[in-house]
Amino acid sequence: MSNFFNTDRFSKLFIKHSQEHYKSYLMSAAVLMGVMVMGGSFLIYLINTSLDPMFQMLLYVWMLLLGGTIFTSTIFAEYGNNKKVIAKLSLPASHFEKYLVAWLYSFIIVFLVITASFYMVMLFLLNIKHFSQQQPEMFDLMQRPGGLQFPLLFLVLALYAFMHSLAFYGAIFFEKLHFIKTAFLFFIVLAISMYGNKFLLDLMLHKDTRPALLLTNVAFWENRHIVILNLKDNKEVYALGLYLIVALLFWTAAYYRLKEKQA
Repeated sequence: MSNFFNTDRFSKLFIKHSQEHYKSYLMSAAVLMGVMVMGGSFLIYLINTSLDPMFQMLLYVWMLLLGGTIFTSTIFAEYGNNKKVIAKLSLPASHFEKYLVAWLYSFIIVFLVITASFYMVMLFLLNIKHFSQQQPEMFDLMQRPGGLQFPLLFLVLALYAFMHSLAFYGAIFFEKLHFIKTAFLFFIVLAISMYGNKFLLDLMLHKDTRPALLLTNVAFWENRHIVILNLKDNKEVYALGLYLIVALLFWTAAYYRLKEKQA
């Protein structure tokens, strides 16, 4: 029997994890759908906003990133509990199998649950009130808005993979307040990267550019007009590739951090 991965051992570990946590997971899903229904109803009835596909997409991405990272930040909470960590470490399963169960639940299953929940809630909200100016329309993850070279689903998955990997590593790196500490460090690094990117662009272009993320537009003032420089082709592919590379690095780091915990 392999000490790294065994299908029978992994399936038993997955079932055990599901049996121990299904109540809290179902409750979390119910709360998520409740928030979606209440928030969507507020937008439709109080603000009288028509939920067009672009607005739906923004809501979906925001809900996925926020809900997914909050859930992910708790996936290794037992390792920070002195009463539960001994039982967790003594389970007859490999480091990789324990890692894979946490990864599957926090990345694949959470993505599917949030996506399915969002579509069900949107379908309900779009049919409870009629807007005379337009027919209700659901946004499609397989569409290619703005000339995108691949379906929107790929970009959403890459962005979620990036955010998930940060929360996943923070969940095993920190013992308490995982989400708060991870978010705090994330925004610090984000600010440093934006202004570091601005500093390099200022040196290269000899202009006072605006702070911006990597692989995004470069903007600066020229003769009282704002000039925007952008990658002409495949800019989305570069961004997607960068998100995935960073995600792989943090997922790998999380695995070795888990091994250290069990050493």
